[in-house]
Amino acid sequence: MRHLTRKNIRLILLTILGIGCFMALSYTGKPHADFFSIGNLKIPSSTRSGILSGSLSLICFLLVFTDYKKGFKIALGIIFISIGNLLFAMIMRHSIVSLPGIVTHTVSLITLVTLYSFYARLSVSNMTDYITSMGNRRSYVKEVTEHIEGRKSFTLACVELEDFKHINDVYGIQIGDALIKKAAEKLSTILDKKDKMFRITGSTLAILFEPGESPEERLKSVINSETVTVHTEDSSQDENEAQTETSLTMTLGAGIVYSHPPYNFTKTASSVLRNAETALAKTRNLAENRICIFNENMENSDIKQREAEFLVKEALKNKYFYLVYQPQFTTDEKKLRGFETLIRCRKPDCSIVSPVDFIPAAEKSNLIMKIDDFVLQTAMTEFKPVLANAENDLTISINISAKTMSSKDFISRIRRIIEGTGFPAENLELEITEYSFAESMETTISNIKALHEMGIKIALDDFGTGYTSIKQLMTLPINILKIDKSLIDDIESSQNMRDVVDSVIYMGHVMNCEVISEGVEKEAQLDILREHKCDFIQGFIWGKPIDFEEAKNMYNQEEFGE
Repeated sequence: MRHLTRKNIRLILLTILGIGCFMALSYTGKPHADFFSIGNLKIPSSTRSGILSGSLSLICFLLVFTDYKKGFKIALGIIFISIGNLLFAMIMRHSIVSLPGIVTHTVSLITLVTLYSFYARLSVSNMTDYITSMGNRRSYVKEVTEHIEGRKSFTLACVELEDFKHINDVYGIQIGDALIKKAAEKLSTILDKKDKMFRITGSTLAILFEPGESPEERLKSVINSETVTVHTEDSSQDENEAQTETSLTMTLGAGIVYSHPPYNFTKTASSVLRNAETALAKTRNLAENRICIFNENMENSDIKQREAEFLVKEALKNKYFYLVYQPQFTTDEKKLRGFETLIRCRKPDCSIVSPVDFIPAAEKSNLIMKIDDFVLQTAMTEFKPVLANAENDLTISINISAKTMSSKDFISRIRRIIEGTGFPAENLELEITEYSFAESMETTISNIKALHEMGIKIALDDFGTGYTSIKQLMTLPINILKIDKSLIDDIESSQNMRDVVDSVIYMGHVMNCEVISEGVEKEAQLDILREHKCDFIQGFIWGKPIDFEEAKNMYNQEEFGE
């Protein structure tokens, strides 16, 4: 009953009607009266034959419309048998009375072949990607669904061409298309005859491996970075110079799903692809052997990612987010320097969601940029009236994600927020991490210099945990280095860690930067940082994160006793 679909039911019914028409036509071909009566109405036998022939042709056409492959075969069989039957009758009777029927069926046969050819070409077009000449997403769904319904074992690999959007933006769509074609050609070299490849989206290809040699081992031979030359036609040039050559680095990554029966009712072509894409996402952080095999833990991680993204969207829409501010003090005099802005989330049931539960998920998507904009807008709006009446300098420090800092429109966005809130740029400090340079180093460096020209201070957060070169950092207009809490935790008990912190503070001063130590919680830690001449500290020892009203009152407080 699994294959008794509506389409198959229609095919069965039309086939029965077609056989019925054929049998009725065979009966009318036997000797009979020239007329037959329906009540008082006399109808010529030739009229009945014509009606049956026309009905048979219509049924054959409907069979092709229902399923151009199966229906065409059934219709072809009916038409050939009908023609054969009429020819036999004409030969046996030595009469051409059956000739009109033969002509009618021959015309129907030609029409059927024409219809089949049209649908065959249309099907190929609908199932084929025009750039790679491989199957498209529709073809992928069809093939994988057939494997699942047929309870066949298979392996799906989802392969991605990295930096594809950047290539399209910089070099143009023609170059991007040519590179995709190159990638498809490279992957096709590892396919067996039964394996199939599909283009799912712009830079994503899927390979359906039939059981056989390990797909992982076969993919290892092609999942690597290499420089390729792509050729495109340039219509703006002379005919002799119509080919444009561009050398690019082609980097591929692959996520693999091994799929074996029995399949449960939730297994679909889309779910298999989603699992492969989940594994593929894990490869983006791998330096080598960019192949990852899907497991159930990844599926749970993917579900948590989607739940966190949903929470962020809801929080932005319904104003679940709010800000708290952690004070920063001078190490020697305990003078208030300013506040670091921290985001929190309170759901309608008053439960608090930790940033650990939604920030990492937001950083994997563009939602983190919306969070950054919210924090900038809110913090600058809240503190603008405070700064308007301020006698002393106050720095409002805001964390900016790597995605935001590397975005090309960030400078225009922050200018718009500053102009809208009236917040003085010189009182604003943006905290970035060393990982910001990994997103897009060129754009990030350009943005840092533009922010410096606007009078905005730049703090390098979590200093000592990244991999940016000191030489590179010294060329940037950075004002503050922030020592990560992980380096502060053990300075009481570890002489090596004290030496490391001392080196970081010294290095910061050599770079003409001031230094803030995060996560200071004990007097012993504070004494060591004073001894090593750390400029500022922030931590529970002198101040936990507080709401805006408390922060405003703290700023108006003249003295802070220890």
